[in-house]
Amino acid sequence: MKIMSHMCVLLLIIVIATFSACSTESDICDYGEEERVMDLLTKSLYGHGMLFRFRIIVDGEARIMSGSSARMRLNPRDEFHDPFYTDLIFVHNEAEANALDLPDNIIVAWPRDAEWTDRLIAGIHWAVNRTEDEIPRGWGQQLRPVVTLEEFGLFYPITIEDLVDNWEKVNALWTTFTDSERQSIHNAAPMGGSLVPDPEADAPPTGDDE
Repeated sequence: MKIMSHMCVLLLIIVIATFSACSTESDICDYGEEERVMDLLTKSLYGHGMLFRFRIIVDGEARIMSGSSARMRLNPRDEFHDPFYTDLIFVHNEAEANALDLPDNIIVAWPRDAEWTDRLIAGIHWAVNRTEDEIPRGWGQQLRPVVTLEEFGLFYPITIEDLVDNWEKVNALWTTFTDSERQSIHNAAPMGGSLVPDPEADAPPTGDDE
């Protein structure tokens, strides 16, 4: 059985909490609004997972921030939520973001420099190439299934353009990886180091941690 990643569970909890809180006169939640918030949270989680740069206009001034900062502004349940920001779009680089001349309420995100992002992509390829024997097991079963790029509509090699143009496909692939695999990719990408997952991090919780 496929185990849902912590990231997906977190997103689901946020959305359920947001719309279960909607009631009465002042809070009017409809399906369209729920879908919009889900889209924003999915995009912000994906951009954060890819460690994109986020440009957010604050008081008329452009600021470059992390994905977690963007998510706080887009999540209706966060104390820093700001309804001013209504959309998040992905572009290929900062120059493209500036050329679009978007309104201030649109948050824009893009991949980091090519060298850094190439190492992130190498990490994604590494996770995809792990065999059944290399994927740790928990509770008597694999923590995740073996996957291929093709089953997500992607082809080797994944490119920086794929991270933007095919972000939904890359996101679907990314969320199949274990938390340990994603952390290993993040740790190795900035330094170009080897990708060696922590077996303890992959292991299921035991005892009081369950």
